Amino acid sequence: IASCLVGSEMCIRDRILSSLVETVSIAVLSLLYSLILGIIFGMLAARNVFRLPWLSVLTQSFFTFLRAVPTPVWVLLMLVCLGMGPGAGVAGLCVHTTAFFTKSFAQSFESIPEETIEALEVTGASRLSIFMNAVLPAALSQIVAWAGMRLEVNFSECAILGMVGAGGVGYVISNSLQGYDYGTAGVAILLVFLVAYCIERVFVRIKKKFY
Repeated sequence: IASCLVGSEMCIRDRILSSLVETVSIAVLSLLYSLILGIIFGMLAARNVFRLPWLSVLTQSFFTFLRAVPTPVWVLLMLVCLGMGPGAGVAGLCVHTTAFFTKSFAQSFESIPEETIEALEVTGASRLSIFMNAVLPAALSQIVAWAGMRLEVNFSECAILGMVGAGGVGYVISNSLQGYDYGTAGVAILLVFLVAYCIERVFVRIKKKFY
């Protein structure tokens, strides 16, 4: 009996840890994909990069619509398209996170002094060259700050979205609560809090190096 209990506890522990790793993976992957897309679309949305007002307005309007739709709705839509599993969680989070980054990064790019951009324009540098060599490096500290904040949000949302079939620790918590296994649910929730705290502290240290 004792060996069965030990084996059961090890199985539960492994299930919680593997689901927690899956949740962190979903949060990190969605963040990385969204960072790349957010920089690209933020460049289009910023008024001082290409200096095309219609392009800026069009991009901002489109992503305002995407932000208006809550993340769980996007995840549910992806579950219909991609089926149950972490892939739907990554795709659904990417939609809302990219929309968030587009607005945030565009504001960061627009905060770059106009004199800096005009000085490079006088030298004949292309718009893309100005963005890569002046605008993006100057906004890097703000991008890191936005990324750190959004990773915390994504991780918290992953823990919730797992309850609707997107995989991760939320799925374990939901099943444990439905099966009245409050011990497993409590351990999983505690680990979620600990990981969220560790993520916050890591990015606090990273941000200190940029400021």
